[in-house]
Amino acid sequence: MQASEPALIHNLFKARKRFHYGEIMAYNKIIIGICLIILNIGFASAATLNVGQGQAYATIQSAIDAAKTGDIISVAEGTYYENLVVKTSGISIIGMNKEKTIIDGKKTGSTVKIEADNVKVSEFTVRNSGGSGQSDGGISLYSANNNIIANMIIVNNIMGITIYSGSSNNIVSGNDIKSSKYGIFIFSSSDNKIYNNNIQINKIGIYCDSARTNHIYSNNLIDNNDQAYDNSGLNSWDDGKSGNYWNVNKGILGGKNAKDNYPLASAVSIKEEAIPVATEQTAKETASGGTGKPSPGFAGFAVLVSLIVIGILSKKK
Repeated sequence: MQASEPALIHNLFKARKRFHYGEIMAYNKIIIGICLIILNIGFASAATLNVGQGQAYATIQSAIDAAKTGDIISVAEGTYYENLVVKTSGISIIGMNKEKTIIDGKKTGSTVKIEADNVKVSEFTVRNSGGSGQSDGGISLYSANNNIIANMIIVNNIMGITIYSGSSNNIVSGNDIKSSKYGIFIFSSSDNKIYNNNIQINKIGIYCDSARTNHIYSNNLIDNNDQAYDNSGLNSWDDGKSGNYWNVNKGILGGKNAKDNYPLASAVSIKEEAIPVATEQTAKETASGGTGKPSPGFAGFAVLVSLIVIGILSKKK
């Protein structure tokens, strides 16, 4: 159990009586080293990399290549003809307006391919993937875990979203996925959450192939030629109380156990998925002229305590 900040300082003052001069000198050196480490780590701010006309980065990919874990890529309105590849974990890629911030894959592969973990992508129109294989998606997750794909318009792709090759614990929410061969394609992946999406006017709405224990609920499946396919029958099509809305054909093709036990009588009102506030808000504030710098928090307190300790031990000499 951690002590409170006042208690920590009180204990440090009490501890000064127990030190001998030699010990003080040794502890001085150790604490100075700790202090320097904290100064270098604790005050390091996550950078915001701005993309767009007149910004530091002209292309989204150049910002992705420069980004480090914890960084935010803030993308101004415009159309970006790119095939993005994300290999750095823990970054956020945020558009300013999903109707007007467009990534176009030019029909030459996946428009956005994520091969990393803990990546957040939000507020874009993503379109025109395809051309090199079945895994080409507007958004493709490949051996990627704990990512969030949210608040997007994903349209006119071979695959709207593909979750491939052992990708797990990803969230897909708040998206409008339409006019593609497959809306969402899940292959050999598990424990993903697909909820709060419009999936409409696709050849197949959701296709699960060799996938299991994915959670698919509170979506609208509307006017897809085939609404859903689940060959293992081992995925959940409801959360135990709410299933999905099917405007026609509520049956799920494939495994005999593939079933929505609680189909909804009316369409779900799709809501914006809450991206962690510090990430999305900081990106947008920075693009509008804010600093985007976090407060020092515990690291600042740790530096203060270290300086107090140095002062106490120095007096003991």
